[in-house]
Amino acid sequence: MKAPKRESSDPKAAESTLEGVRSLDSQAERLLEQRLYERVLNSYSNHLEKRKRRVRMWRVAAIWIGTLMLIGGGIWSTVSMHNKASNEKPVLQVFSSTNNTKRICLADSTVIILRPHSTLQIGADYNLIERNVMLEGNAFFEVKKNKEKPFIVRSKHLETTVLGTRFSVNSPIDGGEHSVFLEEGKVRIRIDDEQHLLAPHERIVYHEAIKKWEINKLSDVNLDMQTGALTLDGVDFATLRQCLDDYYGISLTHLSGRATRVRYKITLKPQMSIKDVAALISTISARGTIINQKTITIK
Repeated sequence: MKAPKRESSDPKAAESTLEGVRSLDSQAERLLEQRLYERVLNSYSNHLEKRKRRVRMWRVAAIWIGTLMLIGGGIWSTVSMHNKASNEKPVLQVFSSTNNTKRICLADSTVIILRPHSTLQIGADYNLIERNVMLEGNAFFEVKKNKEKPFIVRSKHLETTVLGTRFSVNSPIDGGEHSVFLEEGKVRIRIDDEQHLLAPHERIVYHEAIKKWEINKLSDVNLDMQTGALTLDGVDFATLRQCLDDYYGISLTHLSGRATRVRYKITLKPQMSIKDVAALISTISARGTIINQKTITIK
C-alpha cells in the first residue's frame, strides 16, 4: 500500500506561485478605494437614517404619551371633582315658620308641627341611610317607626333619638331652658356627654345658664298631630307652666297661692295669642292676669 503524497514545502515553489499573480495598477487601486469609501459612506448614511427614524418615532410617541397624560389628567380631575362633590353634604331642605305653625310631612310619613319662629333643617338624603334633622326653636314630632333607621333630632344642647314615637322638643335660639316632652313611646336623650331615657309623659329640662338638667312627670297631656292642638286634662299649675313654656314660649307666674291649687283643663291651639291664653287661664282660675311681653302673671 502506497503512502499519501506529501505537499512540497519548498520556499522557492511558493515564491514562484505568488509571482504568478498580477499586481493592481494605480487606477485599479483608486477605483477599489472609491468603491470601499462609497460602501462605508452608504452604510453610515443608512445608520444615520435609521437613527433619525428612531428619533422621529420617539418624538411622536412622546407627543402621544403627553396627550394621553393630559386627557387622563383631565378625566381624573373630573372624576375627583365628581367624587369630591358626591362626598360633600347634600343640600339641606330648610323649613321655617314666622308667626304661624307649619305642618310638615316627610318622605317616611313622619309628621312634624313646627312652631312659630322655629327652623328645621332636613338633609336631601333623608331616609336613604339615616333620619337626622336639625331644630332651632320648638316642634312636635310624630315619628314613623323604623328599627333600622332611628330618628334623631339635634338641637343646641340636646340630641333626641327615637325609633317611633310622639314627642316635642323646645330648643330656644336665645338660650334658656331646653326641653323634651315624651307623649308616647321611648326616647334617648343625650345632653353633652350624658345620656338619659324618657318614659311616656316625662319631660327633661336642661337649664343652660347653670348647666343642670331635671326630669319630671307630666300627666294628662295630649297632642293632636293633625291640628297641633295641645289638650291639658285637669293638670296642675306646674304642668300648665311647663306646657306654656314649651308650646308658646310663655312664662307663667302667680301672685297668689290659690293659682297653684287649681286644676287646669284647657286646650291650647297654635293660632292662639298670649291674650287668648291669659283669658282662658283667668276664666279657669277665677283670677285676673297681667301680661308683660311674654309673661303671664296670675293675680
